[in-house]
Amino acid sequence: MSDFKKIGIIGLGVIGGSLALEIKKRKIAEKVIGFSRKIKTMEKALKEGIIDEFYDCPEKLIENTDFLILSTPISALYNYIKIIKVTNPKIFFTDVASVKKVICENVEKIIGENSNFVGSHPIAGSEKSGIENIKDGLFENKIVIITPTKNTNKNVKKKVKLLWEKLGSKVYIMDPEQHDKILGFTSHLPHLLIYTLLSVGEKNKEILKKFFGSGFFDTTRIGKSNPEMWTDIFLENKINILDWTKKFEDEINKLKIILKRNEREKLYKFLKRAKIFRESLE
Repeated sequence: MSDFKKIGIIGLGVIGGSLALEIKKRKIAEKVIGFSRKIKTMEKALKEGIIDEFYDCPEKLIENTDFLILSTPISALYNYIKIIKVTNPKIFFTDVASVKKVICENVEKIIGENSNFVGSHPIAGSEKSGIENIKDGLFENKIVIITPTKNTNKNVKKKVKLLWEKLGSKVYIMDPEQHDKILGFTSHLPHLLIYTLLSVGEKNKEILKKFFGSGFFDTTRIGKSNPEMWTDIFLENKINILDWTKKFEDEINKLKIILKRNEREKLYKFLKRAKIFRESLE
């Protein structure tokens, strides 16, 4: 017997599509129902067995689902929360966005403190987007952060935790504010820096374009990520990102002084310390 009856997924991109695929493969739910703004995406998902059925509007999905996963850009997420408020405010649901505090606040503001919501963030994915890039086993041994608030229903928290554990993920419980601060450095700042680096490259492409090597391509891989998604993330977590940017600028300024003064020993120690830290992460 499945742990869930009907799981609905709104947004069938890399994360949402991979969720649907894994939930079906592992028989976590009796039925997986999908919705996407693009009819072709839903038809493809149904044809390839990624979902069991789909609805042509989110209201129908929300009305006919026991458990809901929102897997859309943050800017679109708020509209679906408003639909939940009108259509099925008691539904158990979670999201998969990379920013948590503002989403938790908006759920409580729109639906109320007694909503059956708890935020999730699977630290998994790809710089690629679209259902054609979904991945088998995407969440296996990956970290998923769940961000309950003081008003979170314990049954919802338990249900969401169970879902991710069934998907093979390592679940951590964290305050939404703490999540946003930490991810502001480990995920959001690197994307901001890479987009900035690529912007410099684009403005000087005529003299650079023949000389990009594997190191540059490896370093800038995440610069191929969805601009719509990252626009939302940067704006919604800007306070933490700007705070980490200031710390990064402090380090850059130290390094600039070292270079200007031609201080070889200090430069070596700076680089060695960074190398040791990077190796320790693995």
